[in-house]
Amino acid sequence: MYDEQRRELLDTCLEMLRLDMVIGSSGNASVRVDDQVVITPSSVHYAIMTTEDIVILDLEGNTIEGDRNPSVESPAHLIVYNNREDANAIVHAHSVYASALSLLNRPLPPIIDEVVPKLGGDIRVAKYAMPGTKDLANHILEAIESRSAALMANHGAFCIGKNLGDALHNAQLLERTCKIYLTALQVGVPAQLPEDVVEDEMDLWEMMKEY
Repeated sequence: MYDEQRRELLDTCLEMLRLDMVIGSSGNASVRVDDQVVITPSSVHYAIMTTEDIVILDLEGNTIEGDRNPSVESPAHLIVYNNREDANAIVHAHSVYASALSLLNRPLPPIIDEVVPKLGGDIRVAKYAMPGTKDLANHILEAIESRSAALMANHGAFCIGKNLGDALHNAQLLERTCKIYLTALQVGVPAQLPEDVVEDEMDLWEMMKEY
């Protein structure tokens, strides 16, 4: 079942590993196919993961296929899929700069033009809760409202997209922008984009999020 999506998901995870966005089995990813979710397993290192390790769930969290336990963060994936029609793929990374900014518990402001049309306005920080809990899932859903990305307090980054390639690109863009922002903070206070520009670019995000 879903051989093509399983292979694409595994390739996405290996690319996350190559880009130093995860280590071992940290982070997770998934893709929605109709009313089912193809998701990474729990506690399997990406370097040795196979397509057979990947799990298929329904949107209620019931296992349709797979012998492994689904990712511990599956509640967060499912709550987003059940509430965001524009989300067809999710990448949750533990990338260094996004994680560092999450430790400061401060949002990423709209500082460069390439970010807002792809991710939305300021990138909020989901309040901390233990991994895998419904509380964390609810915090992520709140933080990612009208956005394609959120930071997770003391944790990492959570990005959605219209497909896996788009979700991974969003995670890379978020990581790069967090790096720029944290670098600029070493020198002074980074300037934000003008408010009217942000509003116009958020209109672009609204138009482009499903295309």
